[in-house]
Order: sequence, then structure tokens, then C-alpha cells
Amino acid sequence: MSGAVRYNAEYFGFIVAFPDGEIVLAAPTAMSVLHEQTTREDLAPHLLTSLEVVEGFHLATPPLVWLELTRRCDLTCPHCYINGGTARPHEMPAERWYALLDEMAKMGVWAVAFTGGEPSLHPHFVELVTYARKKGLLVGIATHGLFLTDEVLDSLPREGVIISVSIDDLHQGRGSHNSPAERGKEAILRAKSHGFLTNVMTNTHRENIDGLADLMQWAELNGVSVRSVPFSPIGRGKLRKDLENGPEDVERAARFWIRECEWEHQYHQAAGLCVGVIFNYGLSLAYMTRRCSSGRFLCYVASDGTVFPCTMCAAENIFSAGNVYNRSFAEVWRGNWDIRAFNWTNFTSTCANCVINDPKYYCASRCPAMSHARHGTFTNCGASEFEIQSTIYRTVLLENSAVGKSTNLHVSASAAE
Repeated sequence: MSGAVRYNAEYFGFIVAFPDGEIVLAAPTAMSVLHEQTTREDLAPHLLTSLEVVEGFHLATPPLVWLELTRRCDLTCPHCYINGGTARPHEMPAERWYALLDEMAKMGVWAVAFTGGEPSLHPHFVELVTYARKKGLLVGIATHGLFLTDEVLDSLPREGVIISVSIDDLHQGRGSHNSPAERGKEAILRAKSHGFLTNVMTNTHRENIDGLADLMQWAELNGVSVRSVPFSPIGRGKLRKDLENGPEDVERAARFWIRECEWEHQYHQAAGLCVGVIFNYGLSLAYMTRRCSSGRFLCYVASDGTVFPCTMCAAENIFSAGNVYNRSFAEVWRGNWDIRAFNWTNFTSTCANCVINDPKYYCASRCPAMSHARHGTFTNCGASEFEIQSTIYRTVLLENSAVGKSTNLHVSASAAE
């Protein structure tokens, strides 16, 4: 597997990513062996066995940043977290995006994920993806896929780029009468034929619960990874709470999820370091440190330059750390963020009598953003009854799965929670 070892200096030593996708934490002594071709064997004596989690814990450089090129979208899907459709007032000009990519590459960011709205509607979409790769950044593209023509795909770099297409039967707007799910599949297969790593993004909800098994089978047969999230009442989703899964959906959703995890694990072993692998490690770090990775390991830059800890905070318009329209990204990231004052202890009283308040479960719903979406406060439970019961059922399935026994996947089990 080609590629260089990536590493950044941190207060505890280093965070290191190997081309095969393994990410580790190392002590300051690792400086003596770190270079772009360092082997796992070279680094082994320097791996951390414990991590001191300091107040306001965050990495000096985020490994992953989401870039919302525009909020403009030709679809108006009922689950859109960011209310895509119209552009934000004062969206950043292209030259600021190029400069921002320069700053991130110089700072040591490993990967960026271009999103929207619909990122391919940005007039410099192809050029920005190409420039990001030129600067050594790994790239993810989150798109509905309807504009991924052969011409567009021909103009994009292949190596280090993964294309994720949304397929969740909720697309509304342009061409929605022509089965956008099927058009999404066509876009994925077209991208795959051009040599791209590909991924299905799907939002699980009441209307597609019976079709998830078929979607998973299609993805496996065509060599496409899958990443799902459950429908949540954020963004435009607040108007369609009827789409949220109920307890009766737990078993079907959980069986889909475990199959998704097993398949993703196989896919990532072959793909190596990519946006999905880096995102999953952020979940692992969240589990280790007992605080969310948002604003600590990753962040989200909105198209007007506002920097949020994550997509959920962007959806709720909370915990902005500043704006990069006229400030450097490093200055904003390394400043003081209110979100960094929150950790799992803030939810102690909220979670005290919860059935999944147990070390054997990993609950990702100690989430200020989801608490805000559901209750208007920051430290209430962010979970639905479906998510609570799903955590229990999924844990049982995971413990009995081959991938659960061979990896620390229990740490990333909250990706869909």
C-alpha cells in the first residue's frame, strides 16, 4: 500500500497514521524514529500506554476537517441537517478556499471532506478537489451524485479521493421522480469505473427500514462501502419527526448496522488511510477520553467561513469558534472553544438511571448538539428510545461478530448513533 506516514506533534507526543490505515499515539521519544517511511516495528517501543487528558483537551491540529463549499443544493430533502437549498449569505470566494487549503496543509491536517449543500454546484469544485490533493490532503466528497458525469469524473484526481453518494430514498427536488436512489447507484458505479474508492451514505428511517438489507447486498456485490446514520430531528428534520425510527425497528436496523460494520472493516483494510478511517479513529479517541471528538479531533467549516465543532453543531448553529473569512484557520482552531468544556461528566445526573449507563455500552448521545436539538439545553439525553434500545441490541450482535472480536470496533459503534 503506497503513501507516506503522516504524523503531527501534540502535547503528549505524536499522533501517527500509517498508509494501511492504522492510527496510533506515540510518546515524545518517537521523534528519534519518525519519518515518512517509519514502520510500525520502528514505532512500537514508543507507543503510549496511557494518555493524560488535560483540561480543554484537543489536538493541536485536527486530522479531519469538513468543508461546506456551498449550502446551495438543487434538492430539498426532508432530512437535510444543514437546510440545504439556498446559498448562505456572504459565502466565501474561491480564493479564500484555496488559501484555506494552503493553511490546512501547512498546519498538518490529514484530510478534508467536501460537502454542502451540494459541493459539485460550487463553480470551483473540481479545481478545489484537485488543489487539495496537490497539497497532499486526503479527500472525501459527500454528494447526491446527480452531477457526477463522465466529464466531471475524468477531471478529478483518483488517488487519495473517496466519493460518497447519498442513497436514502428521501431525496426531493430535481429529478426526484426518476428514482434518485437508482441514479445515486448509477453515479457510484460510474465513479467506480473511473477508478475511485466509493461509499454509500444512507440515512436510516421509518420509510427505508425494509430496504436496508437489499442496499447492503448491492453495496457488497459492487465493492462499495457503506456508512449510515439514523434520522435525527436536526436541520430540516425537525419538521419531519415522523421519520425517526421507533423501538419496533431496532432489530432490523441493528442487523443492517452489524453487516455494515463488518463490510466497512473489510473495505478499509483494502482501502488504507482515507476519510472514513480517520473519522472512525476520532470516535475511538472520544471513547478513550470520555469526551466528543467534535472541536477536538475534527471540525466543520461552513461556506460563510463560520467554524463549528461538527456537522451537528452546525445544524443547531451552536458553539461556533469563530470565522475564517478574515482569520487564519490555525488561529481559530487553537483558540478557546466553549464545546471543549464539556465531557461525559456533564451528563452524570442525566445518565444516572439510564439502562445503557454501563461501561459495556458506548453511548454517543452524551452530545450537547443532540441535547440542544431535542431539549433546547446542552446536557440532557440526546438519544431517542430507538437509539437506547439499539445500543443494547447492537452491543450483543457486536460481541458475537468476528469483527467485534478481532478489533476495537465497539469504540466506533456509535458512528450510527
